[in-house]
Order: sequence, then structure tokens, then C-alpha cells
Amino acid sequence: GKHKEKPYSDPKKSSKRGHAGTTVNLVLLGMAGTGKSASGNTILGQKHFVSRPSSTAVTTNCQNVQTEISGVDVNVIDTPDIFDDDMKSSVRDKHVKRCKQLYESGPFVFVLVMHVSRFTDGERDIMEKLEKAFGREVRGRTIILFTRGDDLQQAGMGLEDFLHSCQPDLKKILEKCGKRCVLFENHRSDSAQVEKLMDNVIRVTEEKQK
Repeated sequence: GKHKEKPYSDPKKSSKRGHAGTTVNLVLLGMAGTGKSASGNTILGQKHFVSRPSSTAVTTNCQNVQTEISGVDVNVIDTPDIFDDDMKSSVRDKHVKRCKQLYESGPFVFVLVMHVSRFTDGERDIMEKLEKAFGREVRGRTIILFTRGDDLQQAGMGLEDFLHSCQPDLKKILEKCGKRCVLFENHRSDSAQVEKLMDNVIRVTEEKQK
């Protein structure tokens, strides 16, 4: 469908969702090779984070980009794979500390990026690792972003079918996150998938303000 032209809005009468002047921090987390950086680029609508298909980590430092999405000021933070068991704990602590510094200044939401058709052993205890790094409240602040949505399409499945039939361990992870999840296809610049994610983000930040 054609997008209607948005009427010009007076910048002083800002129709921003959420609270004006608040920047929501989106922290992209996940294991190497799940498509974190690619998802970050889809969310931003531009190729900002270095992203290429690779099983070894391409992202080695926390990076962040600020933008506005669906009327919300967003700070998108891309992180290295802090779930890598081979990572020295001193290095992991440094990344976690840097990550916390980047989102200290405002509401934050964790976006846990997972590959829809590949659930690995390393991901089974990913919520425990997350809680260990960032504290127990991560549960109420995590949205799962499944990449490779086209894999489901090819199998003739929708997200609901997938969630219904996925492995028990993955179901447990989803339950811990209040079943908040979205499906992404990173080679499609489809704003609807980003809007869905932002709807979830707004919901989480509003719940946390109560």
C-alpha cells in the first residue's frame, strides 16, 4: 500500500510518543552470528553497524547510534557476544560496564537477538547469563528479536506456529521475557517489523514507569 504523506506538524507541538525529551536505550544482545548488527541496521534503517554473515564475532566493542524511530528518540546499542564462554570474565565485565554506561541515562530495553531456525546449546541458559550480567530486572525489560523470518516463511509457518512448536528450553526463555517477541527479516527494509518492535519497546518502558 502507498504511504500517506504525513501532514506537516509543528515541531513545538511535538507528537512524540513516550515522554518528550526521553531517549529510550535499545541494547542489542545475543550470541555471535545471530544477526545482532544486521538487526541494528534494520532498526536504524541504515547500514551503520558492521555486519556480515560470520560465526566469529564481527562486533568487538559496544557501539551506539542515536536516532528517532516512530516518533521516539532511540539510542541503539550494539554489543559484542558477552555470552561467549571463551571470553575472559575481565573482558566481559568491561563490556557489561560500558553497556551500562551507555544506557544509564534513561529507560532501557534489552533486545535479545536469536536466530529463528537455530537454537543452540549456548542459548539455553542465556537468560541466566543476562541476569548475572545485568541483574534480575532484565526479565521485565527484554524483548526477543528472532532473525531470519524468511526461514519460517519458507517452511510455511507463522510466528505463532513457531512459538507453539518450539523447543521447551526456548519456550522457557520466552516465558521469562513475558512472551514479548518480534520476527525480523533483515534483508527487507520493512518498516512494519520495526514498528512492531517499537510498540513492544514503548509497552516495556511504560510498564516500568508505573
